[in-house]
Amino acid sequence: MNEFEKLLSDLKEHIEELEKTFIRGFILGRKKKPEQVADPDEYEHHVKAYCVLCHAVLEEYFEDVARAVMKRCIKEWMYLRKYTDTLVTLVSYYGQKLEIDHEGNTNETKVFNYLREIFDEVEDKFSKAIYRNNGISLENLRNLLIPVAIDITDDANLKNSLSQLVDERGTYAHKGSKGALAPEYAKDYVDDCLELCEDVKAKAESKFI
Repeated sequence: MNEFEKLLSDLKEHIEELEKTFIRGFILGRKKKPEQVADPDEYEHHVKAYCVLCHAVLEEYFEDVARAVMKRCIKEWMYLRKYTDTLVTLVSYYGQKLEIDHEGNTNETKVFNYLREIFDEVEDKFSKAIYRNNGISLENLRNLLIPVAIDITDDANLKNSLSQLVDERGTYAHKGSKGALAPEYAKDYVDDCLELCEDVKAKAESKFI
């Protein structure tokens, strides 16, 4: 199992536990007795907790993937001299410029050392940006994934579910209640987000084949 498979496997296990703990019982109960309309007061806080905690573990997943891609690409350049689109996008994103040493009385600086200094700088800046990240909105994902050359899916359904989960988390975490979201809808949003995570994982893996 490679590091990206491990990150996704851990994410799925965590979300499985959250579903089991907070909403699965309500979903199964409604399937068994569809004629009974559940009182939203019974599941409202469970769904809130599920959405907020799923958002948190999804955020951690995207951050971990972005960090892992960056570090591995830099490591492969350092030891294997492998150049990738990730290195190009990181350097471009942070506007790094190669500054040539023109002092005549110094030893010649190797190109490797020029580049290593640049890559050390972008690694430091991007690591800090990941640390400061707060959320999984499309804007957040672009800031996490585009710098390491991972394209975000064009699937409108997956992006809509992501936005819905972000909205639910924002409402619950910052504004109080806006009414109970059905457990089934919450699960659907998270399942779609997991599909998006699968897409990101595949694109991350493809860089190291």
